[in-house]
Amino acid sequence: SEIVKQEHGGITQHIGAFVVSLQDDKNARKSRIEDLVVFLDTPGHKAFSSMRERGALVTDIVVLVVAADDGVMEQTIESISFANKSQVPIIVAINKIDKIKNDPDLINIVKLGLKSQGIVLEEDGGDIQSIKISALQGEGIYELKEAIIALAETLELRAPIDGNVEGSIIESSIDPHRGRLTTILIQQGTLKRSDILISTNSRHGNVSWAKVRAMFDENGQVINEVLPGFPAQIIGWRDETLPEAGDHIWQLNSEKQVRDILGMSKELQRQIQQTIDAKAIEQKREEHDVVYKAELTARREAGIRYKRKRSSIPRTKLIQTEGDELKTSIVLKADVNGSLEVLLDLFDSFPNDTSPAKLDLIHYGLGNVTENDIELASCFPNGMIYTFNVGVFTPALLKKAKELNVSIKRFNVIYHLVDHLKETLQERMPFVDREEIVGEAIVIQEFVVSEKRKKIPVAGSRCSKGILKKNALYKLIRNGQIIAKDLKLLSMRHHKDEVDTIKKDFECGLMLADNVISNKMTGGQTIRFQPQDLLVCYQLINVRLPLQWKPKGF
Repeated sequence: SEIVKQEHGGITQHIGAFVVSLQDDKNARKSRIEDLVVFLDTPGHKAFSSMRERGALVTDIVVLVVAADDGVMEQTIESISFANKSQVPIIVAINKIDKIKNDPDLINIVKLGLKSQGIVLEEDGGDIQSIKISALQGEGIYELKEAIIALAETLELRAPIDGNVEGSIIESSIDPHRGRLTTILIQQGTLKRSDILISTNSRHGNVSWAKVRAMFDENGQVINEVLPGFPAQIIGWRDETLPEAGDHIWQLNSEKQVRDILGMSKELQRQIQQTIDAKAIEQKREEHDVVYKAELTARREAGIRYKRKRSSIPRTKLIQTEGDELKTSIVLKADVNGSLEVLLDLFDSFPNDTSPAKLDLIHYGLGNVTENDIELASCFPNGMIYTFNVGVFTPALLKKAKELNVSIKRFNVIYHLVDHLKETLQERMPFVDREEIVGEAIVIQEFVVSEKRKKIPVAGSRCSKGILKKNALYKLIRNGQIIAKDLKLLSMRHHKDEVDTIKKDFECGLMLADNVISNKMTGGQTIRFQPQDLLVCYQLINVRLPLQWKPKGF
């Protein structure tokens, strides 16, 4: 598509809108409206599920692109579900037919996969069109556009061009040159310069508004008006606000209406916050009462009737530094709201509750890295900055980061960001001792020797695997059960010679340290050997615990 040409790594990572002419005109915007098709290109990767769902919500027709060599995959099934949920008709485009050389067997596998999801194609007696295409070679593209136009005419898709504007936010970003910028899709009315738009976010209750200062098409060219069904980039958002991808927009008639709505929104948010605060206070009071009553009961049972004195010990610091070496603190900056949403979902999936390494997202936002971002990251343990498709870094900014020892990691492909994040978190995992087996010996017979009036059991053994080391640790296994472990040797002999190692298939006598046959006076536990016992020689190596985190789709 036109979007993937601009993407890093050859994969679509943004949702984008562009206009295509059926007549293959170079300037599609100057073609007749009836010859134009507007495409919303959504990413196919598993991680970008929310973008695909938003695409299905605002489109009239879904073109389901299925790779002929991959067949129906998890994200294909998900896209079908989104289309059915939004009650949007589907056209199937079977892509990469050049790669499979139009192999009918592979195409039938695709059809069977689609049929299992309720998608029955016209050639199989269903009512869903399918077009075989090669996006790389351009084969079948004209037929696909014709199929879209034919279905649109059948559906009698219409939208009023008069009246107030309504539409949806496709994407939001902070452009380094143009400021706060959104890509919108107009669904009714005609958008013009100086129109007043307002957008509300049902999830957060945020209200954003704009007085349209300028509009641009997908190629960055200035346009004067936007008709229903067409996308545009607009600037002019006010009050440091920016709507999120998926938000709905409406046109208002005056700035007074905006102020009235903003006033009502702030009052509503204040009331909601008061309710939340009241619940939190009540919960804290209940927790305090439980602790107080427990302490009061304990004091009375102990016979203490007087009031507890205040401690003279100084209070400890509220900010604890213990375990900081296990934490990774991240400031996250992205180019557009859709990408930021995907990355936030990724960070939220990290199991902070169970993982010894901790991931702390201290701040996130759109646009370029600022000095405030660097200073904020420097205040937290192992603070660093991750950027995604953000590319403006001045020498002064990089110097500031170096002075404060804050690392800035730049990424243009989401796979690379995830891989680096996993590597960073792995480096924060604590060290543990892991057993590394060096060798094994089978006990042939136990001997008891006397040294300094002490009777000591000796394991007459044969090395059956690897080598045995005198300075290593041992564990004794009998009938598959561990009898004792972390045992040290006092002596290792081959014939009558004291040695440090024993090779495979050689016999030896192994004497454990502090393993004397006790009498009734001294007590204690003695380890005795039996034929066919297994002595495992091992050493402890210090390794990091493996990171237990596999983000969905990566």
